Amino acid sequence: MLSSKFKKRAKKIIKWTAIVVLGYWVGTTLYFGYSDIDEREGTYIYYWSGLNALWRDDKEFGFKHNEIFETKLDGEDGPYVFGDTIYRVDSTNSLYVEPLDSSRSVIVKAANADNDEFSVSLRNSYATGPDQFPLPEKLLAISDIEGNFDGFYSFLMANGVMDKQYRWTFGKGHLVLDGDFVDRGKNTTQVLWLIYRLEQEAEKAGGKVHYILGNHEIMNLYGDVSYCDFKYMEAAKRIAETTRWDQGLRRLFSADSELGKWLRTKNVAEKIGPYLFVHAGLNTKHVAEKLSFSEMNAIARKYYGVYPDQKLENPREALVLSSYYSPYWDRSLSLTMLYRAVYFFNDPSNAPTHKPSQEELEGVLRYYGGEKLVIGHSVVDEITADYEGRVFKIDVKHGTEKSSGKTLGLLIEQGKEYAVDDLGRKTKL
Repeated sequence: MLSSKFKKRAKKIIKWTAIVVLGYWVGTTLYFGYSDIDEREGTYIYYWSGLNALWRDDKEFGFKHNEIFETKLDGEDGPYVFGDTIYRVDSTNSLYVEPLDSSRSVIVKAANADNDEFSVSLRNSYATGPDQFPLPEKLLAISDIEGNFDGFYSFLMANGVMDKQYRWTFGKGHLVLDGDFVDRGKNTTQVLWLIYRLEQEAEKAGGKVHYILGNHEIMNLYGDVSYCDFKYMEAAKRIAETTRWDQGLRRLFSADSELGKWLRTKNVAEKIGPYLFVHAGLNTKHVAEKLSFSEMNAIARKYYGVYPDQKLENPREALVLSSYYSPYWDRSLSLTMLYRAVYFFNDPSNAPTHKPSQEELEGVLRYYGGEKLVIGHSVVDEITADYEGRVFKIDVKHGTEKSSGKTLGLLIEQGKEYAVDDLGRKTKL
């Protein structure tokens, strides 16, 4: 039995803790302000500037409700190509509309200190590709670049994928881009166009670029702006002639745009030799439903560009598109206490709590005819070989500058795995 003295003391501690927390929240909100944005409509649900706006030039003092959230262009962006029309934003933050000339090539300019620039020839047509490939002599994989042109550029250069003229120099090697090359950064379109260019260069040399879509590519296709830089919202609104953010972003990557048509041909799961590649993970639920990679890709592709706000009756489709178990969302192989807590807080009734055992993981690998799995999505400190060397985790916090030594990837050469960086260093795993 707890003594009455202890109970009184506990109540007092709880009471004053609540008062302090509430007081801190009220005080900081009153001074610093608070806002909440409807990211589909691009409007303030609620805005309070905070008292500090009275002496700051970069904040407008007052309250707002259901008013448009102002966005601005911010440096080089694009090009966005629709039919014979090109939209681009230049370094002076001006949006230009130009005709596509007969050469069907476009100039891409990076929003970086070096003013990097390259040209891209547009494809005449787009077709989906296979999802099974033999293992090449060398394969380089990287994930989660997220609009980081400088880190991506130096990684490709340091590992012999391209030269300073953006020409493919990796021979018959394969470059695997394991999802999430968009969002967060200020060079999303430039990163996409560089992949687009290298893909064609690789084909001519007998090599291959595999661009496996992650959750962020999928989100962009259906207009989810949650992680987009605001400059893309402004470009999207102007090009699509709408005030809604979701409609604008959906237009940028629609089936009418070159980038949208191209992205719609990509897979979410591929097997290259004994290695399985998905952005986030595979689990026993995929095996229980007997989902093949081909079926996963077909289901995912069917819903590219479709906002996931309806309940799917087909359990196989629901599983592939699930925010917990999809091959581009699943975190079960990296289910830390932090992820469990976040899941439980957001969705206590459905939150996944099970991390696959070694035996379960190996059962998944056997079902898909693979020996090892390569994933991104869940951040690790360094390229990691987990599950007794069966799972390679390659999502790291890449350096945002060229040649930082912090942009990392996985090299598979003659059946051996190495961690490599954007300084050309190679470490056996």
